[in-house]
Amino acid sequence: MKILIIIDSLGSGGAERSTEVMADYLFENNVNFEILCLDHREIGVQQKMQNKGYNIKFLKNGSFLSQTSQIAKIITSGNFDLVHSILFRSNIRTRFAKLKTKFVHLESLVNTTYSKERFSDAKVNQTVLKFYKKLDTYSSKWGVDHFHSITNAVKSHYVEKVGYDSEKITIIPRGRKPILDDYEDRPVRPNSEVVQIINVGRHEFQKGQIFLLKAAKKLKDHGLSFIIRIYGRDGSVTSELKNYIKENSLEEVVLLMGYHNNIPELLLNSDIFVFPSLYEGLGGALIEAQSAGLPIACNDIPVFQEVVRKNKNANLFNSRDTETIVDAIGELIENAELRKSYGIKSLLHYNEKFQEEANNKKMLDLYKRLV
Repeated sequence: MKILIIIDSLGSGGAERSTEVMADYLFENNVNFEILCLDHREIGVQQKMQNKGYNIKFLKNGSFLSQTSQIAKIITSGNFDLVHSILFRSNIRTRFAKLKTKFVHLESLVNTTYSKERFSDAKVNQTVLKFYKKLDTYSSKWGVDHFHSITNAVKSHYVEKVGYDSEKITIIPRGRKPILDDYEDRPVRPNSEVVQIINVGRHEFQKGQIFLLKAAKKLKDHGLSFIIRIYGRDGSVTSELKNYIKENSLEEVVLLMGYHNNIPELLLNSDIFVFPSLYEGLGGALIEAQSAGLPIACNDIPVFQEVVRKNKNANLFNSRDTETIVDAIGELIENAELRKSYGIKSLLHYNEKFQEEANNKKMLDLYKRLV
């Protein structure tokens, strides 16, 4: 079996990190695969994967039709049994490559692309998004043989919004490498009244970090002792976040840390993981946080209801209602025993549902079924 994985880039997002995880698994199981990227990325997993010796190629810059033709030629010359595309730009180009050559196309669905929240993003061109939705609806009927969805919420989204055939969608969650084997292996945190809170995500409207900052202001006003560190690369809302921090004198309690490649270590040295994202396909950072035995506070949306357990290992809130964020985080800041209880259950939940090995095997089984 020979697999071609096509992805927009090997940057720092969840889909990119999951691609690295799957590539490692394929390599370990002696499955022949190549990776084709639309773009180069200096930040992310690209260099790490190249250092492992994986066969990674890049499309030449060009128009949509030019890149579609490049993909078709690579598929034809490579004699692949299956082509697996990931992320929207790669998905659409791979679909149209089907007009030029024959191949089995598996497409991953990793986000709720046409959610109400996405249409409310002022930085998203609404006309273009509506056009893409129509293009998606049209080309999905002949351009894809099977879909892989990372959650039931994502599957339902595409069935309802775009009309995908539910029988052609297989749900397999992303897996992540374990950070802890046992909760007792967590580093002993120094005695301190300052609770360490961590958020991981690029600075985009989708990630909802401005709502976290608004809650941080109220938590500070309430006299609670905490520091919030936000790890992730700069994006379209970076200036807004920096301005809010400065205008509200939050420099001592909210730190924008930029991109880091040692997230597991940072999670182990934190007390609470907060995730205010407005929409996600899964939220891989939530999985990693649970594998590090962290209590969770996150937005109450259907996707996250599949990823965490409400009132078991996570306090859920409404990202657009600051008081609910304050209540969810404040309870965890003030109650160390609750943090420990949630943390233990987070690790148990990770082991039950998101073990990398089990979910990678499911993906490989899906590959074998389709070829």
